[in-house]
Amino acid sequence: MLMTVADIEARTAQVFEDERLTQVQSAIADITALVETFLRRSYATTQAPAAVKAIACLEVIRALNTDPGVASDRVGDLATGYAYGGAVVTLSPAAKESLRPWRSRNSVGSIQIISHLAPECPA
Repeated sequence: MLMTVADIEARTAQVFEDERLTQVQSAIADITALVETFLRRSYATTQAPAAVKAIACLEVIRALNTDPGVASDRVGDLATGYAYGGAVVTLSPAAKESLRPWRSRNSVGSIQIISHLAPECPA
């Protein structure tokens, strides 16, 4: 795991117990998997850079602050509503941008295609 419950408790100044502890542990597992998938590497046997850990912790806190319910958006006369479970589905765009410098460029089994575009010739 990229972080522990103690890391989240230190950043939120909260102590998690009972159901909330289970929720934090689940969020940690989810975010760890999302970050490692995005970075195309595992930190199971190595120490993650401090910045990667910090970004992952912020994503856990974001996930914990998403309460299940119904959201509604309105723009003028147009309105939409949708239910959500508060579960983490993806990393935030800000997290992805912040993690990009640590993203592995070598992924096992991937095919990299380089295409060259020739400028169009005037007619």
